[in-house]
Order: sequence, then structure tokens, then C-alpha cells
Amino acid sequence: MTLAPAPRVRDSARHTRELILDKAEELIAAKGVFGFRLKDIASPLGIRVPAIYKHFGNRDDVLISVSRRFVDLLSQQFELDATLPPRARIKTALASFVDFNIQHPAYVRLALIDFATPEGGMEYVRIAAGGTFKDNFRSGPLAPMHRRLRRTLDEGARTGEFCRSDPLQFYRVIYGTTLVQLVFPEDALLFPNRSAREVAEVKKNLIDVAMRYLSSPGRGR
Repeated sequence: MTLAPAPRVRDSARHTRELILDKAEELIAAKGVFGFRLKDIASPLGIRVPAIYKHFGNRDDVLISVSRRFVDLLSQQFELDATLPPRARIKTALASFVDFNIQHPAYVRLALIDFATPEGGMEYVRIAAGGTFKDNFRSGPLAPMHRRLRRTLDEGARTGEFCRSDPLQFYRVIYGTTLVQLVFPEDALLFPNRSAREVAEVKKNLIDVAMRYLSSPGRGR
């Protein structure tokens, strides 16, 4: 009979796995998705590369696991405050969305890799989400986030605060606007010495774009 691992052993293995993913996130943020090796993860943790293979099959497996963290946290975005009117609700959520991306620069870089390599390479976030970004509007781990967003946009249309809008198109606008502001023409906002003034400007610009979009006629489904 095979005995199950003792709880302390399981906890230690889980802790090591999480440390590996933490270090991978740091390296992705600083060097990009393809700018480091497994050795760069192992050395600061005081382990050897074979120890990583006890938890992950290969480097891509590490990146997919980091992407799963991303998908889990992304699914929690747009937890909208129902006590606020739809316009104020969206503005607050958009400011939080900027903070989320700035606080997790590795996720910004992973998302950009996925956008740049459709079916032509390893699409880490798509694999972690279990389907395409579009599929996740209907099913998958990101569907609840999109349902929350749809409900608020629909409510805003009913109350006359917004024109009727397609939630997918709206999300494209806000996500694209956020990512471009964070990485172009430079990616200084992804590093710790970022300027608070520049962060505030990104939020202001995003909210301005979003409100203009929601106020424009002809955005129907």
C-alpha cells in the first residue's frame, strides 16, 4: 500500500512551488517572458534546476502556472459596487483595473505575448484560461467577470447613463487602452519607481476613453 505524503511534506512542496512562481513573476516583470532561464529562478532560491522539475515539467509549464495566477486574479476584476450608480461604478472599477495591471507587470507581459502569437507559439494565458479570450466571455474562469461587466453596462443603458454597448467591444477598448499606456512608448510604469502622477494620468485617460465610448450612439450589440 502506498502512503500519502505527510501534511508537512505537502506543505513544504506547495511552499517551494509558490516560491518558484513568485521568482518567475519577478523575472518576467524585469526581463520579459523570454529573458530568463530556469537557472535564474533556481539560484536566488538556493535550489538547483532539477528541483524545479519536481514541480513543473518544463519552462513553459512554469509560465502557464504563472498565467493561471493571472487568470484567477483577472477573474476577480470588476467586482462592482452595486450601491453606486453605473457611471461611478465603472469609473471606480477602471481605476482598480489600472492598479491591478501595474501591480502585476508579469501579467501585462504575458498578455502581450499571447496577443502577439495567436496559434503560432505558446499562448500561455489562453492555455491557462482553457480557451480563447472570446470563449471566456461565455464560459471558463473569466466568464463571471464579463457577466458582472455586462450587467452594469445593461443597467447603465436602462437608466440612460450609457448608450447601449457591446460588452466585448467595451472590454477590448479598455484593455487595449490600458496595456498601450503601460508599455508604449516606454514601460517605466511597470517598475517600482513609477511616478504617481503618471499612474493618475493613465487612470484619467482610461476613464475618459471609456466614458466617451459609452456615451457614443451606435455601440449596440
